[in-house]
Amino acid sequence: GARDIKQYEQAAGAAVDQMPGGSMVDWQALDDRSLAVWTANDKAWLVRTDEACGNLMHTSSVQLTSRGGVIKSGSDSVEVGDTHCKIASIQPVDYSRLMAMDHRSSMSHHAARKAHKAAKPAKPAPKPEEQQPAK
Repeated sequence: GARDIKQYEQAAGAAVDQMPGGSMVDWQALDDRSLAVWTANDKAWLVRTDEACGNLMHTSSVQLTSRGGVIKSGSDSVEVGDTHCKIASIQPVDYSRLMAMDHRSSMSHHAARKAHKAAKPAKPAPKPEEQQPAK
């Protein structure tokens, strides 16, 4: 399932000035001004723009500007179509921490489903014609 921005925030380190440019292999919009970006070697980054960035949540393509092979916060931009949004912050994301959160949340989801099944009565639901009309 899609991870939410809170998981990325929890797994993100302190903001850095720059990240490698030109090596984006994947990305995911997290809200209208934040995206997760994966670069070569499975490095993940939380990139935020200084304001809501166009159609970020619904676009199929984004570009990050870079100069000299480096993407810098404060000068480079996220481009969504014709909309250019200045990058306000870049944070490295600890991908192993993110995966551990996924594992925990799916485990608790699984446990909740198991508990829900166990709590269900074994008696089948009454057929519609057997139900009492609401008074």
